[in-house]
Amino acid sequence: MRSRLAATRNSTRWTTHWAHFLLANLLLAGLFGATSASALEPLVFEHFEKTTDGVATGVGFANDVVGFGGTPWPNASAGVFDTTNDSAVRHESRRKVASPDFTVESFVKPANLKNAIAGIASDWKEQDDGRSWAFVLLADGALRFDVSPDGRFHPGNTIATGRRWVRPNEWSHVAAVCQGDASLIYVNGTLVAQGKRSVPGIMSTHKANLMIGNVAAFSGRSRPFSGCLDEVRITEKALTPDEFLATKTPMPKPAGPLPEKLEMPFVAQTKAEAETWQRQARARLLELVEAREPRVPINESPLDLRLDPPQDRGEYLLYSGSFRANGQNDARWPLYLTVPKGKGTFPAMLCLHGHGGSRDVVFDPKNVYHGFADRFARGGYVVLAPSFPHKEYAALMVWDLFRCVDILESRAEVDPKRIGVAGLSMGGEWTMLAAACDPRLRVAVVSGWMCTSAGVFSVPNCPCWELPGLVELMDICEVHLLIAPRPVLFESAEYDPCFPIRHVKEGFARIREGYRVFGAEDEARQDIWPA
Repeated sequence: MRSRLAATRNSTRWTTHWAHFLLANLLLAGLFGATSASALEPLVFEHFEKTTDGVATGVGFANDVVGFGGTPWPNASAGVFDTTNDSAVRHESRRKVASPDFTVESFVKPANLKNAIAGIASDWKEQDDGRSWAFVLLADGALRFDVSPDGRFHPGNTIATGRRWVRPNEWSHVAAVCQGDASLIYVNGTLVAQGKRSVPGIMSTHKANLMIGNVAAFSGRSRPFSGCLDEVRITEKALTPDEFLATKTPMPKPAGPLPEKLEMPFVAQTKAEAETWQRQARARLLELVEAREPRVPINESPLDLRLDPPQDRGEYLLYSGSFRANGQNDARWPLYLTVPKGKGTFPAMLCLHGHGGSRDVVFDPKNVYHGFADRFARGGYVVLAPSFPHKEYAALMVWDLFRCVDILESRAEVDPKRIGVAGLSMGGEWTMLAAACDPRLRVAVVSGWMCTSAGVFSVPNCPCWELPGLVELMDICEVHLLIAPRPVLFESAEYDPCFPIRHVKEGFARIREGYRVFGAEDEARQDIWPA
């Protein structure tokens, strides 16, 4: 049963609210002892018992409350937030966090995870440098906590979890803790992210914009929450998990993004076992791709390679053209094809761009690709560089990657036994997938991609890597073992925010050990550069 909240309260509601508040503190004091955080009066404590302490807009109430035996204090309803831009409980100038040590916590039950950013609680307004702090839920079930000491945005003061720590239509307890120059995020009392802020302190002099269930202005606009919030508490103390709000029965440890058990992990101890695993795992991976993107045979969808007259690039000729994509809709993908001058045959490289890239960027020496396709071309390779779209999942391009190899194999200039693949970022993932699934590729250079599944999930990342079923099949680093014993080189940046270096090193150690089982340990190599 829901009722719309009035903008103001009468004296009876005020008395009822503080009665609930005092009773809650007495109960908590009895549970946790006189030294618990409950003895410290919270700056804000919204119970949503058919009323609020702040001024509410677009907020209702529902008898949908957190389970697990309930809370030790009376709790019969939760706040329900709609998705209108002004939906919030506002405290604004009435409340301001002044201490660099504070905790924001709440029980949350998002209706969905469609909003890119959804405010849990915040004092954050971009206009006039009014940023102080913001605790938000991201579209993929991740949490983010920002703190500003001076009203300006500092990238080094942001921490975020990986995906799937919060699930839609499920109650979770979430907490963001600011402690000195450290920020920490907890889910159900479990630490899931932490980091040291580059600029310590808290903005405490600007006019407050404190609100529950929204952010006044974050990345250009307000950020309303969609779903239920309950027992939102802001305390000017860095609380420990033992001091967080708790249910009578402890909430379970969050499942997180990783499965408890993998379907086909690499556990081979002999080369024969490794080869059997490889055949079965490759077949299963291709089944996952086929389930989302059926492969159309060449006889039903011919390559239909079309090339314009070549441009003379000195050491090589550059052809601009296109080929027909996998599928029945006659889509075509642009490409560049380079051919060295002189008599072949020549080795060939498939050169792959990353997010937002194209065939042009891999030839440009002035960007992050450093013109690697041009370098291969000048080094005597036939180069094929396609322009691919950004599909929901990167793996859905596997069949078109196969078609690129088909093109190279069909060229009289190419030695079919010397075809390789290289790519950066999402191109690195495409490189992994292409080499893992197509043994015609004899060597691979994976740049800016390799990591463990735990590492990829530990920080915000584009979900395009996560083909449904892949995370459950094997660790993402183990996909590279489908390349073994063919040579593979990994290029990794030491400070890549998408792939924490300790997880990158762990992933490579696992890959190298797998290559050892295949009898090819030295064919897996890694280059880490300080960038």
